Amino acid sequence: MEPDELRARLAIRIRELAKRRKLRLIDVADQAGVSRGYLWAVLAGENAATVDYLCRLATVFDVDPHELLRPPRKPREKKD
Repeated sequence: MEPDELRARLAIRIRELAKRRKLRLIDVADQAGVSRGYLWAVLAGENAATVDYLCRLATVFDVDPHELLRPPRKPREKKD
């Protein structure tokens, strides 16, 4: 797996979890105690997140850190 793929997964998961918990990305950065600029760079794939950074985000979302790097779930198909 390439680092760019993991960075993309992380960005998708951050956005997904923030939306699910009705948190603005600004609030995610503030609650995690991280720079908003650094969060934006992580979301853009420009910066790689450290283990410490992943732990801080996981705490905000109340998930295990590995959840931030897993592949996004496929949308459920609608049943008629």
